[in-house]
Amino acid sequence: MTQLDGSAVPGPAAPAGPPPAQPPAPPGQPPVGSAEYAAYAPTAAGGFPAQAPPPPAGAPVGPYDPMPGAPYGADAGQGYNTGGYNYPQQPGYSYPGAPTAPKQRNPVMLWGGIIGGVLAIAIVVALVVLLKDDPAPPTPGPIAISTGPDGSTTPVPGPGPKGATFNVAWSAAKGANADSSNQLLGVWGTDKTAVRVDSSGIKAYNLTDGKEAWTIPVPAGSKELCTASYASNSKGIAAVSFNTGDSDCSTVGAVDLNQGKLLWSVKVSADRMSSPTLGVTENVVAVGGNAVGALNIATGQPAWQYQPRDKSCSLHGRVAGPQIAVSDRCYGTSGPKSQLVIVNADSGAAASTPITLTGSIEEVDQVVSDKPLVLLMSNGPQGDYVLPFDKDNKPGTQMSVKEPGSDSLRLSGQDEAVTRNVVSGSTLYVQVSGTKPGINAYDLNTGKRLWAATTSSSGNDMRLVSGTDKDGKVRAVVEQGYDKPARLVTLSPTDGSMTDIGTIAMSNGLDIVSSTSEYVLSDDGSAMYAFRRYSSTEGPLTKWKK
Repeated sequence: MTQLDGSAVPGPAAPAGPPPAQPPAPPGQPPVGSAEYAAYAPTAAGGFPAQAPPPPAGAPVGPYDPMPGAPYGADAGQGYNTGGYNYPQQPGYSYPGAPTAPKQRNPVMLWGGIIGGVLAIAIVVALVVLLKDDPAPPTPGPIAISTGPDGSTTPVPGPGPKGATFNVAWSAAKGANADSSNQLLGVWGTDKTAVRVDSSGIKAYNLTDGKEAWTIPVPAGSKELCTASYASNSKGIAAVSFNTGDSDCSTVGAVDLNQGKLLWSVKVSADRMSSPTLGVTENVVAVGGNAVGALNIATGQPAWQYQPRDKSCSLHGRVAGPQIAVSDRCYGTSGPKSQLVIVNADSGAAASTPITLTGSIEEVDQVVSDKPLVLLMSNGPQGDYVLPFDKDNKPGTQMSVKEPGSDSLRLSGQDEAVTRNVVSGSTLYVQVSGTKPGINAYDLNTGKRLWAATTSSSGNDMRLVSGTDKDGKVRAVVEQGYDKPARLVTLSPTDGSMTDIGTIAMSNGLDIVSSTSEYVLSDDGSAMYAFRRYSSTEGPLTKWKK
């Protein structure tokens, strides 16, 4: 295994510590038919099937054949949780002139305990802000570009911002009960609405004026929303999970974005799932966590459940677009103690050869990208590492997230809602923090750093924009300081040099506060949207237009 700069990884380190303690056993479920049960009874029956259907005559039966029936374990909710987003990695959210089904990064996994209480949502008529005068474009300072393996930087004069000015078209107003605990879980969209998912519910805003189009509040009997699917499918169907109490998020629902309607909800297991990852195909809602399976997208009825190799095995699954990455840990088998396998989300069949994991508690942690498939693995023999795959799901070079002389890279996954990294082709772009914020680029084939770009001032931030443009180019928002419009740029894959798309005007004379926003560009590049991580400190959504 190589470091990200290409140097050899030091010898094996001792395990970080004993396996984490399992969460307490879930509370007992109220009797079926009682008033308490009716308060949170799902709209669809069942969960994953309790018994495996017989295989067809002559069909091979192996440890990775979808055989429903394994009981759920208690999901420890482990994660590298560091910030992230929703959609097949290129070319980013698809917005005809606004957001449609995102195509590159999504939901935030909740930290620790989940705050209870049903929150009423009251969305006020959106404030439409019209800028009459475009501010003068700033003269940017130099941008430090590093191409050397030692991480040294060489200041290069930055060009003056060019291109169009993006003026504020509208800002959606805060809800009457906006709260700092209402953290962003995901972003979806249609050709008419931009859809924000947070822990308090699902809200759609008209693309033309930012007014509320529809709202789906937290259902009665649920505390809040837990997680959201990274994307919706071509029919505008997406998925969410609900906390029905004690951080139990094993109730899953399907949402129709065109109707603004919760189609069905189903409790997939009597055991607790604290933070399941979700995905949607044309046929199923895929579920990955301490159990792995899928539900029929039209009815919520069980489609398949993944069967562990042995009854002593625990599972850890992460949904990756049309696939699910599944790692296990087994204690009673004669084979490898831990393995990683990629599973087809529609059928549950294995889509890769099992990979033996040798770390004491090694497992899949995050899905960094689904096209191409790139995983973040935790607790390997030499620590956390990035594992890329080719189109045939064959693993490539393992790359340590720890760079010599630097902090470990903090990567986001598709189960998080604010982007920290984007994959384009064979290049991984990572947002980094430190003395000066910046963006690093790494070759996924070799694991070596290609370059590092930083801002000219430690007080200014650089934020990756979700996904890429139609040509695979990665975009970023570069702050210029208070009372100055930010720059919207593309990054050269070869050296990190910046080409201006335009400037982003501010209506209030303050900083753009890019670190707390998820940015999405329309397909034609004429509009940009900022979805705020929290709706209490800023408006939940702002649109800029050329």
